[in-house]
Amino acid sequence: MITFAPLPKKNSSVIAFGFKEIGPYYWVGNCKNGIDYYAGQTFRAPANGILKSIKIFSSVVYGSSNATLSIYEFDSATYSWKEKRAESTKYITKAHESQWIEFQFPDVEVDKDSCYGFKLSCTGEGMLAIAECPWHITNPYPDGVEWVGSSSLQEGNFHKDFDLAFEGEIEASLNRQFI
Repeated sequence: MITFAPLPKKNSSVIAFGFKEIGPYYWVGNCKNGIDYYAGQTFRAPANGILKSIKIFSSVVYGSSNATLSIYEFDSATYSWKEKRAESTKYITKAHESQWIEFQFPDVEVDKDSCYGFKLSCTGEGMLAIAECPWHITNPYPDGVEWVGSSSLQEGNFHKDFDLAFEGEIEASLNRQFI
C-alpha cells in the first residue's frame, strides 16, 4: 500500500492513500459505437475513519458529461462488489482536462484493512480518459486491483497488474470510537 503523509487536524488526522504516478489512460463514458464504458479500483482502508474523498486524474476530456463515482464494499476473496455505500457526481467539461478531479463524500465510515472499491461512470455525450498507473511498474498498488466494464459486459474484468492513478483520503479521528 502507498500511504502519503498525514495532514493533521484538531483531534484527527487525514490519511491519504493510493498511487498518483500517471501513465496511460482508460476511456469512461458513452462511445459513438453505442457502448458505455466504466472503470474502477479496489482498495484496502489504511485506517478506521471517514472516507472523505477520492481523486482521479482526467488525462483527456471529450465533450461534457456527468461523472459519477460510486463507493462499494468489496469482497477481495471472491472479487465481488457488495453494498453501495455512497456516490458523488460532478459535471465534467474540457476545463477539467489534465487535472485531478475530487469526488467528496459526506460520511462514509470505513474499517481498517477492510476492502472497498469505486466505480466511475459517465452519462451524457462526453467521455473522460482517466489515468492509469504507468504500465512499466508491476502491480503499482498492491492493496487493490483495477476493474473495467461496459454496458455489453456488466460484470467486467479485474486486472491485478493494472491500477488507476488515484488518491483517497480518510479522516481518522484520534478520539473516535466506532461501534
